[in-house]
Amino acid sequence: MIESMLNGAKVVTESERSAAEAAIAERFGDDCLRIVGRSGNSPYSPETVIFVADASASERGTRVGLAAVCKSHDGSENRHNPGRGRWRTVCVVAPKADGALAVCKASDRDAERVGAADFYVRPWETHEAEQASRGLGLAADAMADAFAALGL
Repeated sequence: MIESMLNGAKVVTESERSAAEAAIAERFGDDCLRIVGRSGNSPYSPETVIFVADASASERGTRVGLAAVCKSHDGSENRHNPGRGRWRTVCVVAPKADGALAVCKASDRDAERVGAADFYVRPWETHEAEQASRGLGLAADAMADAFAALGL
């Protein structure tokens, strides 16, 4: 789900992407968080930049909306190996009352990493189900089955 959204981001030039990042930071203001991550240490590893509109939108369990803004490739600027370069993807995250996603930890069930950044989301329904079971999640069913087998 997240990967297809990132792959569908509009491809722009490096300068347009840089200008978009500056415009997003200006619009979100001082409360904005900027999370940058790379999938490796190679100069060609993809990079993801996530702008979080409000610091509270980065807390586990916050219902959010996520959108890919654009992506660029710096391969044309590589004089020694034309075409080789790094993809950079820019996303925005903001609190959204009817958002389909919840911010989560990497270890949470159904967690999906957003690109190469250390930012994880999962479906809101999964988060609600876990909260309803007081954090037991799938273990609630397993525990009920075990107790039933013991006659408790």
